[in-house]
Amino acid sequence: MKKKEYILFLSSWYPTRVNPTLGNFNEKFAQAAALHKFVVAFHVCADATMQQPSELVKNGSKPLETWIYYFRKKEKEKFFDRIVKVYRFYKYYIKGFNAIKKAYGLPQIIHLNILYPVGLMALYLKWRYRIPYIVSEHWTGYLPANKVTQGVCVRLAGRYIAKNAELLLPVTEDLKQAMIAEGFRNNYKVVPNVTDTRLFYPDFNRKIPDKKIILHVSSLKDGHKNISGILRVMKKLFGIRADFELHIVGDGDAAPHIKMAEEMGLNARCVFFFNAMTTEQVAEKMRQSDFFLLFSHYENLPCVLVEAFASGLPVVSTTAGGIAEHLNDERGITLKPGDEGALLAACISMLDNVHTYNKEQLHQYAVAHFSYDSVGKTFTDIYNSYRQV
Repeated sequence: MKKKEYILFLSSWYPTRVNPTLGNFNEKFAQAAALHKFVVAFHVCADATMQQPSELVKNGSKPLETWIYYFRKKEKEKFFDRIVKVYRFYKYYIKGFNAIKKAYGLPQIIHLNILYPVGLMALYLKWRYRIPYIVSEHWTGYLPANKVTQGVCVRLAGRYIAKNAELLLPVTEDLKQAMIAEGFRNNYKVVPNVTDTRLFYPDFNRKIPDKKIILHVSSLKDGHKNISGILRVMKKLFGIRADFELHIVGDGDAAPHIKMAEEMGLNARCVFFFNAMTTEQVAEKMRQSDFFLLFSHYENLPCVLVEAFASGLPVVSTTAGGIAEHLNDERGITLKPGDEGALLAACISMLDNVHTYNKEQLHQYAVAHFSYDSVGKTFTDIYNSYRQV
């Protein structure tokens, strides 16, 4: 069967009705690719709330269609139920692919996001139809600071999937080196996360207020984002000066952090918590802030970092993961993970000097490196190198 000029996106994580935010960075990659190519993003998801055995949901139209196959699973799974779920997972991947093939023929190339488990499907399609695949990788579990021990079979499968790919596309050089250390042998090209620079842009007319707004946006997971460390530093900072407010926006459990802030006498005085926001609300929140703060123990390339750049915000952050590949003296201040003394000094310096950072230069850096157009063109060049003649 002749291959068509469309890209098949397969993702181990992708937004669904079960989890609307899971793998949203993969969805953004699909949107970037769709600026220059017809993309079909296909995903399979188990849903414990379903009554019928399965349901294929299609959304969008050219240049980006999303096909999601939902299948019923038990809410409380026993061992045998988990085996059945794995069987159905791949069953509906094959069934869904056959439906896509019937509609559009074979794809030019498969763009896989996250090696395992959906990489097994990409591997099967390469064997069955000789469709090449490339792999974008985001997982922090390969990083030394967040090393996740996988079972032998999963490790071997991941390495085999990586070996048979045409190209591996980690989002940072740091992740690339971690993957090489883990035994993933192949050609690499770093392609960073993408952000909508039309939505995230600076407010050039905003005056710096007497009380500067420090912004933090995250999942609020303390073992990852170190919210407790931030609060300890804010207590010290508040003892020195009162010309700031820390605004914490998160879609995770804020209760323990609110309790800690209350015990420190900070909550609703210099630290304010906000519930999860839409992307549009986050963009507006960034325009109304003065600098962005991250104190993570580990990272790859957090989307909020590039969104802050696009919004014209300088950033105070640890050098975790690939952050130091983009954050320099022109765009903010870096420090070692866990160094609360350095974070205090950085916040004092930023409060005094935030006006010296150039919003337009920060925004243009984001446009050049992380915009949909920039990343989409990079993907297109890669796809076209595998065009069938």
